[in-house]
Amino acid sequence: MTSSIAPLPLIGLAMPQEVPKGPRGLLGQLLAEAQLAEDLEAYRGFSDRVWSMGRVADLLWRHSEAARPLIREALVNELDSAMERRRMPIDEDGGALLIHYFGSVLRPLLDSYPDTAEALQQELQLVRYVAPYRGPDSPEYISEQFNEYVLSWLRADQYRPIVEDCVPDIAAIVFDGSD
Repeated sequence: MTSSIAPLPLIGLAMPQEVPKGPRGLLGQLLAEAQLAEDLEAYRGFSDRVWSMGRVADLLWRHSEAARPLIREALVNELDSAMERRRMPIDEDGGALLIHYFGSVLRPLLDSYPDTAEALQQELQLVRYVAPYRGPDSPEYISEQFNEYVLSWLRADQYRPIVEDCVPDIAAIVFDGSD
């Protein structure tokens, strides 16, 4: 008997009831809140079957198909290491994963722009989900890591014009308050 349930995106992230208002832009907040509410409703009752790989990895898995091989590699490496250590596996380091994501996924797309405009537009949609996110333990956990390891590179002089040209609405989020 085969299951007719589609693969579930990971929702190991505890989603807040209300996203704090901030300098991220009302439209971006509303879009992210609507998506989160829809996800929670769609997966109600499945939370005991969802496996979290850590907050950053969960977010990347849900919103970037290009990041999935990187996450898989990191998980396999951690499982192998845990077996050698004879210890339980630990969550993937979000910062290391984001550095790897930027270097392996975003940087090649940015460096090959405009030939990669469509793929870059798709990848940068991730910013919509990170900008208003507030984690359950530390209110700025993912936002701070994403800012440090991804947005800071997007704000670099060499990439800023590309982001502004490719996805102006995302650029408004990326560069909001960074000047």
